[in-house]
Amino acid sequence: MKREDKLFQVIARRSLSLGDAAWLKENISEKWDWPSVEERIFQEGLSALFYSHLRSLDLLSFLPGDMRKRLGRIYAETSLINRHLLKILETLEEALAERNMKVIVFKGAALLNTVYRDPALRPMEDIDLIVREEQLGVLKEILETMGFVQNGLYPYTFSKGILSVDLHRDFISSHRIGSRREILNIHAEDLWKRAVPLSGSRSLYRLSLPDELTALSFHLLKHRYERLMWFVDLAEVLKDVEASWAWPDVIASSRQARSERVLLYALLLARHLIDVDIPDDVLDDLGKERLARIEKYLLRLRLMNVPLGTAADILWMFQIHGVAGKIRFVAENVFPKREIMMQIFPSSSHPAGTSFRRAALIFLRVAGDLLSSARFVLKTGLPPL
Repeated sequence: MKREDKLFQVIARRSLSLGDAAWLKENISEKWDWPSVEERIFQEGLSALFYSHLRSLDLLSFLPGDMRKRLGRIYAETSLINRHLLKILETLEEALAERNMKVIVFKGAALLNTVYRDPALRPMEDIDLIVREEQLGVLKEILETMGFVQNGLYPYTFSKGILSVDLHRDFISSHRIGSRREILNIHAEDLWKRAVPLSGSRSLYRLSLPDELTALSFHLLKHRYERLMWFVDLAEVLKDVEASWAWPDVIASSRQARSERVLLYALLLARHLIDVDIPDDVLDDLGKERLARIEKYLLRLRLMNVPLGTAADILWMFQIHGVAGKIRFVAENVFPKREIMMQIFPSSSHPAGTSFRRAALIFLRVAGDLLSSARFVLKTGLPPL
């Protein structure tokens, strides 16, 4: 493993093991290409974590002065933003309680004060909420009363300053791509029944552990596995599996939900990229040996830190059962609904006329990304999965 990759593997944790702390102490004094390391740390979303680890080990003096100041500023700014975000959630909780309403907080905001006790460690600028469809109107009124403004193009997004709130009916954004409803075998009411109160709240809930693992896995796929910070989320939530669940329960739950494949992707990548301990039999039970060649190829590309680009979207096809479902999914993504086209091409007065241009661009981008990666593979080869 390259030394820089090892550094990222070590720091991608909320807290360091004794072995990782020892490695960091031993290697931080070596010569590094600090501008390159700093740029990648920022891109991976790990700036605050890296700063926190070095500060706790009294190693900040080994960084160049300017870099130390920049990382310290990012840490402080992240802390301020997230404390403000938590205040917003407190205000929202009070308004919801007055109306006897509940919402589910998921993704990053649900991990503050639960997984990340220090809010400065997890960068974010939005709050993702799952709301019952019949209560969407009331929640919109509450947000507007709190000073949030509805986005003109994205009606489920509300902004106030640098923060935004995104409303969902589920955790795979099926309100945008309706055919995604065919991916999971999770009924809305079951999702709500399994949800648990967030830090003792009466109005704010978080997903159950199996649903949270599924949501985080789909979040990684949606963003093409680009940032290690999202793998840290998964790794930290997996600690709860060790504490309160057993792997057979997780596997059984994922099979029931039909989410075992996307969970397998996330676990395979987390195992290699940030050294998460995943038993071999768990990966086998989730179907590692049944992965198609293109799936393995794309996952192995990510292990090489090759940007997957639009080629990663091919993996969505393997989440859908049946040929008819796959056809509907492709058709809806290539030729989306009019309101989605308006979001993609806001300056066009004839969004329908841009559909074929969009279709051509999609296929050209996927082909281009695959060709670009193939050239890289021919030079270096692929790592084992």
